Formats: sequence, structure tokens, C-alpha cells
Amino acid sequence: MPEASGHSGCGHPGRDPERKAAFLQVRLLGDFYLTCNGEPVTDVDTPRPQSLLAYLLLHRNAPQPRHHIAFVLWPASTETQALTNLRNLLHHLRHALPEADRFLHVDRHTLQWLTDAPFALDVADFDGALIRAEQARDPGTTHEALEEAAALYRGDLLPSCYDDWIVPERERLRQAFAEALARLIGLLEDQRDYRAAISYVRRLLRHDPLRETTYRRLMQLHALINERAEALRAYHRCATVLQRELGVEPSRDTREIYERLLKADKLSVPPVHRPRQAAAATTLVGRHGAWTRLRDTWQAASAGGPRFALVSGEAGIGKTRLAEELIRWADKQGIATATARCYAAEGELAYAPIAAWLRASPLHSIEPVWRSEVARVVPEILATEPDLTPPGPLTEAWQRRRFFEALARAVLGSGQPLLLLIDGLQWCDRGTLEWLHYLLRFDPQARLLIVGTYRPEDVGEDHPLTSLVHALSRDAQATEIELAPLSRAETAILTASISGQELNPELTDCLYRETEGNPMFVEEMVRSGLPLGDDETETVEWVPSCLPRPLPPRVRTAIAARLERLSAQAREILELAATIGREFTFRTLARASSSNEDALIRGLDELWQRGIVREQGTETYDFSHAKLREVAYARLSEARRRLLHRRVAEALEAVRAGDLDRVAAQVAAHYEHAEEMERAVSYYQRAAEVAQRVHADETAARFRQRAKSIQEANTAGR
Repeated sequence: MPEASGHSGCGHPGRDPERKAAFLQVRLLGDFYLTCNGEPVTDVDTPRPQSLLAYLLLHRNAPQPRHHIAFVLWPASTETQALTNLRNLLHHLRHALPEADRFLHVDRHTLQWLTDAPFALDVADFDGALIRAEQARDPGTTHEALEEAAALYRGDLLPSCYDDWIVPERERLRQAFAEALARLIGLLEDQRDYRAAISYVRRLLRHDPLRETTYRRLMQLHALINERAEALRAYHRCATVLQRELGVEPSRDTREIYERLLKADKLSVPPVHRPRQAAAATTLVGRHGAWTRLRDTWQAASAGGPRFALVSGEAGIGKTRLAEELIRWADKQGIATATARCYAAEGELAYAPIAAWLRASPLHSIEPVWRSEVARVVPEILATEPDLTPPGPLTEAWQRRRFFEALARAVLGSGQPLLLLIDGLQWCDRGTLEWLHYLLRFDPQARLLIVGTYRPEDVGEDHPLTSLVHALSRDAQATEIELAPLSRAETAILTASISGQELNPELTDCLYRETEGNPMFVEEMVRSGLPLGDDETETVEWVPSCLPRPLPPRVRTAIAARLERLSAQAREILELAATIGREFTFRTLARASSSNEDALIRGLDELWQRGIVREQGTETYDFSHAKLREVAYARLSEARRRLLHRRVAEALEAVRAGDLDRVAAQVAAHYEHAEEMERAVSYYQRAAEVAQRVHADETAARFRQRAKSIQEANTAGR
């Protein structure tokens, strides 16, 4: 069989009358993509030929001297070596391009991309759309041209190119795109199409997340359509991003809009001072060695060769904090990242962490046959691509291998360095862990690092994570990082970073003794109101606690004291959120709550201001620490728990009515805790069927067994 050619569908029309003349389409915005008559040209698949091709295309209006191109592409080489490199690269490019002489003019001194050649370039189309928008004489034509420009801008100009020459052009296009979106948003506002305007504002924020004026615009647009909760969330996101990235608070103009949205009948949440709390989130104390190992592991993975870094330690020791620091570090450098979390509560859909990663990644780069398989865990693909063939049932071993391959292709589809975080591996389902092992062996050259956090005390010898770690260690793919408690000196540093002042030695000793150097407990006890500084004369009154280990004595009291400071309104919302037991959306909270929207918004905002909950992703909130949720939930009476679990189950049924399969196990668990056993059995059986469809046999068996146990208990009790 002859080798496959990158010139599929292209060739010289004189040699083969059935072949069409070559027409090239070049995409430089976002990932590089080159087609000839609609078929991919795969021979231009490395950065150097892409850089040369991009340079010629972007300077196509005049011949380019060879010595200048050589200097631009190899500025650190001698002129002789640079020219030799250029000759070799040009030879490769002419061989790779179908009918190259129709597109390139080459002589001894110059190179030029021929402007009258049959080709299309997305950068040229983008600039053309902007020119049409500028010259248009009516809003309709302007709107159409700006929407075309927005659709063409799929990402920064050739992001895989790090040459100095491309930076000014890349920045010009970034700025032009931002200005085009701003104009388009203004037009949509004039037309009172606020929802369409919001979608473009969100895109502008993804493009430039530090532009505070854009957050204000988003808040105002949501307010115009009476979505105060979403407007409030935009402010929360703004405050979080500015503090994390720049260490600053939102400006007075932004805060004024926020306060106007929040106030109703002159009632507002009591002010809370937050700067020191935010500072604590940006200070990584006592983890220099662990951080260095993580960075070194990433460097090894990004050079080619998948790695798995496992960060372990007791609850509150800072595993998630360390891993998220690496994610932030990578984000600032434009490295692709994605985050997923596992939860202790029953109801986690099989392969849910993989689905979370995939929803954060573009899937257009893989073939439809693979996207169809991916739809098993991301079913919304079928809604957005109605022509896609739905996947059939998984009944044979080879079908599961194909399913695993599809997930691997989807995750690694960009070919760029990739950093993935999975938090809480001790609660991860077996299917996901088996697939992670598959992924790490799928492409030995993949530039991939998976960072996982887990609690060793929750992982026994029979846990599937144990066998995975053993297998990866044999293959030298695993790096294990165990976090120890902070020292006394490190505890003092962390306390000072949170409170803004140093503790006296006696109080430092007391705090260190009570927290045993656990960073989360240090933070909670400081926030609960320790007497700080040498001027304090009152003593610390800590009541003994009966919290199970590893939570040190008296910390539960400190956390409970913090929760007691909440208003009655906020405590009611806190109880409901704690009952949900995981990430929650405003819609679910509102449906389950007996409070009106005004009270709900105020209560949720108070929880956010006091650092009890944090915004998570694009639509959800989560508790800032799992122990906060545990203590809040433990304070509920049995009768109150049953009531709230029933409300949450009914809320999930209503909010997720069109997608109940994904939350079936979660609804089942809530109905069980509400002692609505018939409903619980029905949903556990449904969850088992959902798990079976993705070949998660162990998960399906567990749900069936739970349903059977409930039925047997009901029969025995009659």
C-alpha cells in the first residue's frame, strides 16, 4: 500500500484530469490549520515550516529578501548558517505544499507568496470584515461584518510560534478583535438584544480577563434583564480574578454598581474586611520543596513523556492549594489546563472527571467517529451536532478500548503541552482510574502532566488507585509528593500573612500546638478571632471538641464560632448548600430554598464575602474548605436534614429535568437521606443503567446493590 500523502485531493490538473486545481485554505488564528480543496495538508505540522509560511503570507504584498527572512527566523545564528537553514526549510515547504509553484515565487535573492494564487487566509478575511464594518453606512451591515470578524478570530495568531517578528502582528490582531467585540456589544445593546450582548461580553472576558470595565458591562447587562444573581456573580468573579492576578480590589466604580445591585430597601450585608484573607490565598508557605518537584515534573512532561504527579496528605494540609498554584502558574504562561474534582458523597457519575476536562476543551479537532464515542460522557455534543451518530451500547471489550481511545484523542487533540488536575482521587471511580492508566500509555511522546491529590488514610491496598500508582511507578511515570504539616516557624509566617501582624510567642506556641501545623486549621482559627499582637491581655478560650481525627481538638469550635457570626438568612442558605454536599448552582439553590430571590442573593453574597463559599467555574459555587461544609451539615438536626434532602432532590429533578441521567445517582442519595425510599430505589436503578451504558460495571453493581438493600430493609420493616 502506498504511503498516505499530505496532498490528499490535490495535485497538478494536467497530470490527472479528474483532480481539481489546488485551492489552499490557511488558518493562522488559533491552532494552525491548512487544507487543500478541503482535505488537511499534514506535512506542514511542525513550528518552523509553519512560521516560514506565516511570515510569507503576512508579508505577501512585496518580495522578501532571503537574508532578511533568515535573520528573522534564526537571529542567533551566523548569516551563513541562517541562510543554509532557510534553504533546507524552503525545500521542505515546497515539497509539502501541493503545487507549490502556484503559490510561491522563489529566486536567488527573494521569496514571495503570490497574491493572485488560489488561496484563502483567515487573517486577511478577518481584516477584510473589519474594513467592511468600518465602511458600512448602516447598523445592519456593520453588525454582520463584526459578527463575521468575531467568528473568524478563533484564537491568537499562530500561538505555537515564539519568534519575535510575530509579536507586534499578534498584538495588533488581539487589540482589533477586542475593539470589534466592544463595537458589536454596543450595537446589540442599542438593539436591546441583551442576551446576545452578554454572550459577546463573556467572550471578551475570556480574551482579556483583567479588563475591569468588561465586568461592569456584564453586571449592567444582567441587571437590565433582571438577573441580579448573575450580575452579582460577575462581581464575585471580577473581585476574585483581580485579587488573584494583580493583588488589587475592584475599583470604586465597580463597587458602586455592585452595591446598587445588592441593596434593597436600604438593607445590605454587613461589611467584611477581606484584603488579608485574599493575601493568604496568594501566599504559599512552607512548600518550596514540593513546589520545585512539581515544576520539575512539569518540565519533564512538557519535553515529551506523560507523567502523573500525586500530591498526598491529610485533610487541610494544602494539597489542593499546591496543585491549584501550579494551574495558575501554567495559565499565566498560556499553557492549556483543565481541572476536575471528585466528591465523597454518593451520586458521582462514572467518568465525571473526564467529562469535566472535556467540557473545558475544544473537541472540533477529532473526527466525528471519535466525537460520537465522547458523547457517552458529554451527551450535549449530540444536541449541538444533530448529524452526529449516537453511540451504541458497550457490550464487547473492543468497544470499550475504542471508547477509551476516543477519550484519549479528545483530551490530547490539540497536540500542545497539557496540564490536568484531578482533586480528591480517593473518591474517583474505577473506570476513570483505569482510563488514566490508558491515557498515560496512549502516546509516549505526549506532553502531558496529570496532577492528582488524595488522602492516604482513605486509600487502602484494595483501592484501584493503589494498583495504578504501583503500575506507574514501575514505568517511572509517577512522582509522589507527600505534604507534611508546617513547622512552628512556618505556622507563624502563615498566620502573619493572613492577619497582617505577627503573633506573640506564647500565642504562636498555642496555635501551633492546637493546629499541629495544618494550614487549613491555622487559617480557620485565625479567622475565628484570635487575640493578636502583644497588646492583647485577654486569654484564649477554646472549648474542647469531639471532631474525629485528623481534625485537631477544638478546631470544630473555631469553625462553628465563625459560622455563628453569619446572619440568620445566610445560615439558612448555608444549611441548604451543605446539604447539597458539593458544587451548587444558584438555580438549584433557588429551587430548593423557601426564601425569595432577594433574600437568597443577600445570603449567598454574605457567604461569599465571609469566605465560606467561592465561585467555581462559570456557573457554580463551592465551599472554600470541605471542613466548613462538614461542620455546617453536622449541626443540622435529623428532621431538618430529611427536609432539606427532599427539597434538594426535588430541585435537581426540576432544574435538570432534561438531563436527569447525569444526576440520577445524586438524586437517589438525596431521596435516601430524606427517607423517601421508593423514589431512592427508582433513581438508584436508573443510575445503574446509566453507568452500565458506559461500561462502568463496578459502579452499576454498587447502585443496584444499594437499591436492593433499601428494598430488603423496607420489606423487613413491614
